[in-house]
Amino acid sequence: MATLMALCMKCRTNNKPTMREMKDPVVTKNEKGRYSAKGTCVVCGGNMFKFMSAADGEAMMK
Repeated sequence: MATLMALCMKCRTNNKPTMREMKDPVVTKNEKGRYSAKGTCVVCGGNMFKFMSAADGEAMMK
């Protein structure tokens, strides 16, 4: 599985969230057809969430 990068709100630098790798992402599709991923930050262990494009969501769900 490819690595997924997302913003971590706990790992802030200068009051801005930083891009971190998402550990164990779970990709879902809502009733409107929008894909999203939930996982944890590899650095601090905080919760992460990211909206994804349809192409990326389909690729991650396989």
